[in-house]
Amino acid sequence: MIYRKDSYVSGSMCDCTTRLSVLAADGIVENAVTELMGDLKIDGIVAIEKYKAMWLFVKNSIHFHRRPAWREEFGVRSFISYCKGAKLDIDTVIETPEGEILLTARTELAAIDLESGKIRRVDTVGCTEDMVHPGEGVITFRRFPKFEAESNTQITVRSTDIDYCFHTNNIQYVRFVLDTYDTAWFKTHDPALVEIHYSGQSFEGETLDIGRMQTEAGDLFSIKRDGQEVTSCIINWMEK
Repeated sequence: MIYRKDSYVSGSMCDCTTRLSVLAADGIVENAVTELMGDLKIDGIVAIEKYKAMWLFVKNSIHFHRRPAWREEFGVRSFISYCKGAKLDIDTVIETPEGEILLTARTELAAIDLESGKIRRVDTVGCTEDMVHPGEGVITFRRFPKFEAESNTQITVRSTDIDYCFHTNNIQYVRFVLDTYDTAWFKTHDPALVEIHYSGQSFEGETLDIGRMQTEAGDLFSIKRDGQEVTSCIINWMEK
């Protein structure tokens, strides 16, 4: 099954350059993933109510080919590219009506048992191999190097950062990272890649430390709670 949706770049999706923002792009990908799972009856609500499990985003890699501008039309396609063992991969493609690829993404998910806290096999939460659709290109996840941050920012998780599982919404981590840049940066740089790995959870009222370092591989980020990493991220930028 392939999830499809036609849309356009609305004002709330734009950054200061009037093009699709990184945050909005991440939101489109995450919504496509969850709506595809909803159509397949394997979404987070079903997992909780029927299978006593919870889906967690493990990794998300978004590759930017061209960011569409305000009012520009685009279509979204999302499909399962891997479904085996404890791993579920979903690929998302955003393209123009003429077929020009604007963005490609791969999202890895895992299911956690609500009672034991252990990782479940995906076939125990409604996933079957016949749901898999052949991919259109291989997106491989990176291994992030350890680093000592050049700059640090602290934030407090607020109530509006929390999702229906009562931990910090995945997209909020992307916002936390992007907020370490100023407007001048976005005027002079375009994103090429944003990849984020989720290794833990955070909750309302907790303080998070965001470390950042510029490297040849890209800008590296580490988000920690009480010294323990909950999220890591890399962003590659191109000068305009």
